[in-house]
Amino acid sequence: MRGAENLARRPNKYLSLVAWLLPMSKFKIWLLRRIGNEIGENARLGPVLVISCGRFMLADDTVIFPMNLFRNLAAVKMGRGAIIGQLNQFTAAPLYQQVSDRAGFLSLGEQAAFTNRHYVDCSGQVLLRPYAVVGGVKTTVQTHQIDLKHNRIGVGKVVIDENAITVTHCVILMDAYLPPRSVLAAHSLLMKFRDDHEHKSGLYAGSPARFVHEFDHFIWWNRETWQTTATEFDDSTFDPIP
Repeated sequence: MRGAENLARRPNKYLSLVAWLLPMSKFKIWLLRRIGNEIGENARLGPVLVISCGRFMLADDTVIFPMNLFRNLAAVKMGRGAIIGQLNQFTAAPLYQQVSDRAGFLSLGEQAAFTNRHYVDCSGQVLLRPYAVVGGVKTTVQTHQIDLKHNRIGVGKVVIDENAITVTHCVILMDAYLPPRSVLAAHSLLMKFRDDHEHKSGLYAGSPARFVHEFDHFIWWNRETWQTTATEFDDSTFDPIP
C-alpha cells in the first residue's frame, strides 16, 4: 500500500501526545523538533490534543491557540504567519492513508487562518491558500462522503483559494472550491461546481451556494497579517451595563 511507509515514519504517538499538551515553552519546541516535527522560529504553540498524527511542518511565526484537537491526520503544514484559533477539531479517517500517501493532509498557506470552533474532516485534503480564512464559528468541512448509488465512500479535497473567506456556520462538502477573493455567506452550503464556468470571484450564497455578484476592491485583500483589529464604533443604541 502506498501509504504504509508514511505511517511508519510518524512521530511516536505517545511522546507526541505529551509534547503537544505542554504549555508554550522553549522545551516544548525542542521536544517537538526532536520527535520529528519541523517547527519554525517564533512559533507560538499552546496546549493542544494531538492523537495519532503524522508530522507538523510549521513555518516561522505560526500560531496554534490552546484547546484544539488533531486526530489521525497524516500531516499538517502551516505557512509563515498562519494561525489556528481555539476549540477547533481536525480529524481524519485513517483507512484512506493506508492506500494513499496524500490522504489526511491539512495545509494552511502564508497568513491563512481558521478562527474558532470549527469541525474539519481531513480524510482527504483541506487546503487553505495564502491569506484564506475559515472565519466566524461552527463551519463544517467534509472531505469524504457516501455514494449511495454505488454503496461506497468517496474521498476528495476542499480548497479555499487565496484571499477568500467563509463566514459563520457554513457547510463545505467534498471537492468544493471557493475561488480567490471570494466570500461564502453565512449558513451557505458549498458543493463541487458542476463546471469550470462557475469559478468566478465574488459573493457565493445559498444552499447550494451560487454565485451572486462580483466585488469592488477590498482593503482586506491587501492586508499584511491575519489579524483585523477592533476599531471605535457608535454604541449609542446599546443598553448601558449596570
